[in-house]
Amino acid sequence: MSDTNTSSDIQIRQLPLTWMRKMLTILLTFDKDKDGVMGYEDHMQVVDKFVREANLTGKARDGIYQTFQDYCTSGESQGIPNSPSVAQQLLTVWIQKDNPETVEKWYKIQTENAQLLSLDVPGFMTFDNYMVYWNGLGLDKRFARMQFDYMDTNNDGLISHEEFANGYLEYMCNTDQNNLNRYFGPLMRY
Repeated sequence: MSDTNTSSDIQIRQLPLTWMRKMLTILLTFDKDKDGVMGYEDHMQVVDKFVREANLTGKARDGIYQTFQDYCTSGESQGIPNSPSVAQQLLTVWIQKDNPETVEKWYKIQTENAQLLSLDVPGFMTFDNYMVYWNGLGLDKRFARMQFDYMDTNNDGLISHEEFANGYLEYMCNTDQNNLNRYFGPLMRY
């Protein structure tokens, strides 16, 4: 018997409620066509808005598009945007959060986002830079400072690329119901 769960081994009711609420919050953020899944086109629309919000051009623009296209179309991670239903998407993310290849892609995407947004201090995001990201995702501005301060683990008023990417990984992978990371703003009610 294998120690590795597959989506057919686990059911939605077995997933931690707080973790599901976090994933459903991402779904609401990314599901631009409101069809119940965050698919390839949804991801590309998010990148379009992010590119516009950050005024990215040239290599920076092309790089972020390529990163998201790779995420959606290659390797283990492609199962997430290609899942046919919310339930399947949740189960796929549940499995992928423990997959080193997918976690590495998540880290790469968030590190690149942070690099693109390090507009004022090389290697770091200021709060104003962070707001470009927050606004690009269309998140509630009232909660941006709280999340920025949460990710600023050394309290220097800046977010390093590592702090930004690690904040995302913690959000995606941490199942502790008392975790206060709100990378995509307040959790949806479920």
